[in-house]
Amino acid sequence: MAYVSDFWDEEFSPSAGALNTLRWARNMGAETLGEAYDMLEQFELSNDVPEVLGEDDTVEAVREEFEHGLETVGPDADLTSLL
Repeated sequence: MAYVSDFWDEEFSPSAGALNTLRWARNMGAETLGEAYDMLEQFELSNDVPEVLGEDDTVEAVREEFEHGLETVGPDADLTSLL
């Protein structure tokens, strides 16, 4: 049986911006990838976007990476194990 971290390393390798967004979501109370994905709209409206993503990433790019992660590791993947 493969662990979530095995899939993360082999099939879901997010950018630095996506990782920072996952950390932001965890700090805001998310515990799973699905919850982090659900928080993207809140994130997009927050003042935290420039600080979390910098100038090179976009919320839309992070959304696409999260969608890939949802397909790869599933919405119940624990954020602690993903980070």
